[in-house]
Amino acid sequence: MKQFWEKLIYSRYVIFHPFDGFYEIKFRDRGDASIATLFLLVNGLLAVVATQYSGFVVNHANPKHMNSLLIVFYSVLPYLIFVVGNYSTTTLFEGKGTMREIYIVLGYALVPVIATQVMAIVLSQFITADEVPIYSLLLAAGRLWFVFLVFTGLNTIHDYGFLKNLVTLAVTGFAIGVILFLILLAYSLIQELVAFVQLFTREALVRLEGWLL
Repeated sequence: MKQFWEKLIYSRYVIFHPFDGFYEIKFRDRGDASIATLFLLVNGLLAVVATQYSGFVVNHANPKHMNSLLIVFYSVLPYLIFVVGNYSTTTLFEGKGTMREIYIVLGYALVPVIATQVMAIVLSQFITADEVPIYSLLLAAGRLWFVFLVFTGLNTIHDYGFLKNLVTLAVTGFAIGVILFLILLAYSLIQELVAFVQLFTREALVRLEGWLL
């Protein structure tokens, strides 16, 4: 437990000293996948809280039509797809990072997003319509910080230069598109299979009922 708390507190160092922080995670095992998972889940739960409890000035969602599980799912899924896409790409470009390390980079990089989201939810309770740009700027700052941390983290764990990291991220975007296409294709096939089974079952029951009568 002590080691877990030390690694959790270490995330604060990572977000302010990303090059040294991710180097320590890569070569001295200062990171933890369970902590990355915790940050990922907290980010998903905050998406639910933001949808339901943000101030009315910035919140246009209808709580009656809100599905908390779906919000968490759609908040977590993009990061998991990115991990798979980046690992698939970097193995072709001699990247030295493992899938676990990519996952940890993304998880730890979420800390500024989580912090700014909490501040934005609190701020949304007090702002007026004229102050909405401040709210938007706060969220944008957290996301830009996240992007910077992910870029430096991947740069460190894969031992890439600036340009090679950019190229692999561009190819990762293409890989993510392929993954999404395959997911949608599998989803469509599963829907057709379920529809076929339902139709077959319904027809079989009708025939069975006819035979019994």
